[in-house]
Amino acid sequence: MAVALEVVHRIEDGSRSITVPAARAGAVPLTSRGEVWRPARHPSQRSIATWWWAATTGKLVGCRSMNVLAVAMLLDFNPSVTEFTAWPAKIKWRARGRERSVVPDFFVRTDQGATLVVACPPASGQSLRWQRQQQVLRQACDEAGWELAMPRIPEPMALSNLRWVARYRHPRCGDREVEQALKAAFRNPCVLEEGVRATGLPRLSTLPRLYHLLWRRELAVEWNRAMGPDSVIRASGRMPSAMRLPFETDAT
Repeated sequence: MAVALEVVHRIEDGSRSITVPAARAGAVPLTSRGEVWRPARHPSQRSIATWWWAATTGKLVGCRSMNVLAVAMLLDFNPSVTEFTAWPAKIKWRARGRERSVVPDFFVRTDQGATLVVACPPASGQSLRWQRQQQVLRQACDEAGWELAMPRIPEPMALSNLRWVARYRHPRCGDREVEQALKAAFRNPCVLEEGVRATGLPRLSTLPRLYHLLWRRELAVEWNRAMGPDSVIRASGRMPSAMRLPFETDAT
């Protein structure tokens, strides 16, 4: 059953929050607005709220758990994501005489101009409460012109490799001359250790540049295999579908 939905968000200068009907929220650039909510840590909860530095925007993005942190990493890795942020809007409604609310994990802007609302299921499983929240989010997306997106998580080994590569996502890990040498060394697929040696550059300072190129998808690796000196590096290659498209929408 449809309910009357409202969206709480910060005004442009971040000084205060306002509430608008969901149908009017679609015109608000939420990916550039401040937070309206932060998770409160409770001693009985095992989840850990943390922050992800996004190479996409150069800003910190809040994550209410380590599982959500992995989704932030996947969004940051995906080239179709141009902007994303956490907790810029709260969706509220009334049910059984009480005010209810849900705060999506991320609002995402894509290179196609779409706004995605990403809601990560709880680690404990899809409860009835979460399913009800999904219904509300789907209605809000219909009214605001957003798309509801569910995260897609790659296989554990691919995720582990991406976590390692993500350590080198910051632009300071880049170096144009070293990167050109690495691209030349891996123009034809070869083993990581051999390619690094072929550059003639110091190994310890060259490896971070290699991982930075993997993060930027300018080099490729067999993501579903443990990364190490014997990993085959190539100029391009296939990656798990959940890394190419870290979310799925109703239209997917």
